[in-house]
Amino acid sequence: MKTLGDALRIFGVCLLLSLCSGRVQATLILNDTFSDGSRTNQSLPNSADWVVGGPSNNATVKNGVLNFADSSGKKATTMAYFNTVDLKVGESLKLSFNYSFAQVANADNSFMFGLYDAGTSYQTKDAVGFNNSIFNNYTGYAASGVFGTNPAGPGLDHIEARTQTGHDLLDLSTYTEGNTFTQSGAATPGQTYTAWMQISRTAEGVIVSSTIGNTSFSQTYSSGMFTQFNAVGIFSNGDAGSFNLDNVKLDYSSTPEPSSIFALMLLGVTVFGRVLTDWIRRVLPQVLRVAA
Repeated sequence: MKTLGDALRIFGVCLLLSLCSGRVQATLILNDTFSDGSRTNQSLPNSADWVVGGPSNNATVKNGVLNFADSSGKKATTMAYFNTVDLKVGESLKLSFNYSFAQVANADNSFMFGLYDAGTSYQTKDAVGFNNSIFNNYTGYAASGVFGTNPAGPGLDHIEARTQTGHDLLDLSTYTEGNTFTQSGAATPGQTYTAWMQISRTAEGVIVSSTIGNTSFSQTYSSGMFTQFNAVGIFSNGDAGSFNLDNVKLDYSSTPEPSSIFALMLLGVTVFGRVLTDWIRRVLPQVLRVAA
């Protein structure tokens, strides 16, 4: 590195690396469109094995959509598993899916979905339900809401952390509610909506954000955080008739910490400065002699 051109090239490379490092890097963990006509084919990321809590014949794939038939109030509950993700600072998981109901219900928490850490305790059979010892130590976060007009007033949406042990994954007494948010409007029967939940880890804690229907909300956890996940669950209490589920997507993304980006830029500036100083020390006297 004896020329100013060398210094400029090194500085340019470091600057380019720092800019590239600052970009969000995304990985698709799950993208189930049910286009294969199956809900039991585990072939990530394009297909997952969706275990259902009710009878197997109550949940079938029709025209590229997972449909839970209206069967006298039976719950539309399903769960799938993926490779464990342990979020570090700057990383996040985002779950999104399309859904529609034949009718809307006014019961609180009539719809819930979440991301969980199942450890190695997987539910592998249909029609067993989500109330058994397998779920005793599941941890994670869930979002829930109401779809109809609540007779007592506007419906509420919730973010909850599963902090208590319990056999029933759907028992809200095993969750600690982070906050409640007033619903902005009731859902329309038969209309397709997109729901999502994102879990982001920052230096300050974990931020859980979600959207249900027309309402968006978030909650920050600065202690007692959960950062490891390998299961996704989507649940309805069955009061809304038939339920359609489609385009279930789970994205992992990471953004390097600002300190690492700054370090690369600092390296470029440092190298440039040293070479420039050396160049001035060697070349400037010669320039001055020629000028004299």
